[in-house]
Amino acid sequence: MKTITIEDPHHKMSIEEQLNLTVKKSNDLVRESRHQLSAKELTLVDFMISKHKDSASGLLQIQTTIAEINSVCNFGEGGNNQKSTEEALINLSVKSFEVTTKTGWRTIARWLEKPLFKNGEVILQLDKDLLPELPALVNKPGTYTQYYFKDSVNLKQINAKRLYEFLRSYDAYQVVEVPKRKIMVLFQKEDMEWYRFTKYLRNAVTAINSHTSMDLSYQTIKEGRETVTIRFKILKREHELIPNK
Repeated sequence: MKTITIEDPHHKMSIEEQLNLTVKKSNDLVRESRHQLSAKELTLVDFMISKHKDSASGLLQIQTTIAEINSVCNFGEGGNNQKSTEEALINLSVKSFEVTTKTGWRTIARWLEKPLFKNGEVILQLDKDLLPELPALVNKPGTYTQYYFKDSVNLKQINAKRLYEFLRSYDAYQVVEVPKRKIMVLFQKEDMEWYRFTKYLRNAVTAINSHTSMDLSYQTIKEGRETVTIRFKILKREHELIPNK
C-alpha cells in the first residue's frame, strides 16, 4: 500500500477554495453503508476525502492543525471546540462499518487510521479499506457520488447529510422514487411510526434547500391509505453545478 505523507496540500488555499473542493465516494458507500457517525464526524470524513485526487494511487496522509480543520469545517474556535474535534477524530479511528471485498468477503472497515496529535497539530489518514470506495478505483460515470465539500460543511443535521448524500448519488436523474422504508432506514428510524417520521423528512429537505446547491421537493405515493414510496424531484442551481460529472 503506497502512502504519501505531506502537509495538507490545500492548507495554503483560502477557506473558500477549500470549501469548493469536491468529495467523491463510490455509490455503494453512499447508498448501502450503515454507520453511526455524528454530523461532525461525517464532515470530517468528507474533509479527508476532499483532499484525494482522481489520480491517487494510495491513501494520502495529511499533516495539518486542529485549528485549520475547525476553521475550514466551521466548527468554531477555542479550546472546547479543539477538544471536541480531537475526540471526533479518535471516534472515527474506532468506529467501523461493513464492507464487501472484491472477492465477495464481508468484513468491517474503520474510517481513519489512528490519528496522531502534538501541540495542536494532527496527522490523519483514511483507513486502507476505504481505498476501493474512492474515485481512484471507481472513477467511472454512474459509479460514484460527488458534491462540493461546502455542502457537507453547511449541513449541520445528520439526517439532512444522509439524505443529501444519498440523493446526490442519483445525480443523472431529476426524479428518484425510493421505498419509504429505505429512507426510514437511512435515517435510522425504521421502527418509528410514519406520521412521526414525516417531521424528520421535512426538516431534512428544508435544510438541504436552505444550505446546499440542491433544490429538492418530494411527494408521497400511496397504495390504498398507506404511504409506500417517496418521489423526490432533484434540481441543482445552475451556477453551482459540478462540471464533468
